[in-house]
Amino acid sequence: MIKKKKTDIKYSKITEDTADKYGSYKNPPNALELEQQVLGSILIDNQVFSDIVQMIRPEYFYRPSNSIVFSAMINLDNKSEPIDLHTVKEELKRMGKYDEVGGVEYLSEIVELVTSSAFARHHARIIYEKHILRDLIHISSEILEKCYSSDVDPFRILSEASKDILDTSESVSKKRVTPIEEDIVKVFEELGARRELGKDSYPGIPTGFTMLDDLTLGFQRSELIIIAARPSHGKTAFTLNIAKNAAMKGYKIAYFSLEMTKKEIITRLLSAESRVEGKRLKGGFTTNEEWVRVQEALPKLHLKIFIDDTSELNTLELRAKARRLKHDHEIDMVMVDYLQLLRGEGSFERRDLEVAHVSRSLKALAKELNIPVVAAAQLNRRIEQTKGEKNPQLSDLRESGSIEQDADVVMFIHREYLTKRHQEGEGEDVESKRKAEIMLVKQRNGPPGDFELTFVQEYTRFDNKVREPKLSPEQPYGAESAPF
Repeated sequence: MIKKKKTDIKYSKITEDTADKYGSYKNPPNALELEQQVLGSILIDNQVFSDIVQMIRPEYFYRPSNSIVFSAMINLDNKSEPIDLHTVKEELKRMGKYDEVGGVEYLSEIVELVTSSAFARHHARIIYEKHILRDLIHISSEILEKCYSSDVDPFRILSEASKDILDTSESVSKKRVTPIEEDIVKVFEELGARRELGKDSYPGIPTGFTMLDDLTLGFQRSELIIIAARPSHGKTAFTLNIAKNAAMKGYKIAYFSLEMTKKEIITRLLSAESRVEGKRLKGGFTTNEEWVRVQEALPKLHLKIFIDDTSELNTLELRAKARRLKHDHEIDMVMVDYLQLLRGEGSFERRDLEVAHVSRSLKALAKELNIPVVAAAQLNRRIEQTKGEKNPQLSDLRESGSIEQDADVVMFIHREYLTKRHQEGEGEDVESKRKAEIMLVKQRNGPPGDFELTFVQEYTRFDNKVREPKLSPEQPYGAESAPF
């Protein structure tokens, strides 16, 4: 079979080999006449060039000669020279492309086609859309070729295809630069509406924990939030409590559990909401009164929490599932339990490089979907081994410093009771056992801060700290104030 000669424009043709796989041959999408209309509009009205050059680039043209003419126009603009028939002709000669495009005859033909530049921007948009279609055809043909290869890595193909399509998608969504006068009234109105709602309403997604919401104003869109702790300190319980609290406010949550099954998670939610010990609930040892509480809790948990309990999950699969949930259900937040169990697609020389890839992927997902992504993470053993300072530090994030770098918010769950018990073998102490310190150590757009919560192990439930009231009429609440 004789193959057609390739042009110098990347996406101008589909090869006959690829066409044979489809069983037919078609010219790629194009708008040849509109390409000439746009170039002619620029030649008769230089004012439209600034608008056009923001929308299309030389490689977006289907016909190579049109691409070359547009490149010459860009060169002239860079030199602050006017763009007209004469200057474009001279620039093409300087580039050594004058005869290749068809000389003055072709340039004159372009000018004669145009009577007005009024629709130049609209025509440029159509040229861009045709380019996107050719781009997608090119990506698809490459996927086909790789899939037919004898030495095929399906996960690498998936990763590369996802990246190529995402790059094309991001190019479509680039925003036009505008002066603040077009947005300032809108922002002012939003701030005014927020003021009318009062201090109990947050611009982000509420967590249900008052001090945390006061510090963060809720979890914000496009942010990566890390909740880190040592094993058994309550990472899963805390993230589940936040998911439930947000869902009860009407938000839709995607919860990816790589460690626990959906059944175990639902049982935990029932235990926390009904305040019935999880062990008794799972074992079927509940009393009649406890079972009534479980029944009463059941309708409260008819929430929009989408649980995925796939244990062997990689970042590619997570992105695909999150995008689908965003498209189908308009989810408001993604939660991952936990980060170090999530695998990167492809192969990595070292574990820290894989974890860095995972953290970057989660941050990219938050920006792409414009929602908060919350990930639980493990801390290393230093706080259990150190005899002096026992509070966790950012450097204690396990396996990669990239987590600290990529995260917008980092908080630790620190239960000193467990640390002391591990180090010193301390006995049971109900008050210290239930004390949980939340340490907000990094917040890119706000202050850090520490506060306490009450953790009830039996119900795997965190609660806002409540102080015991005093009976003194001069001080109706405890010395440390009312509930947070």
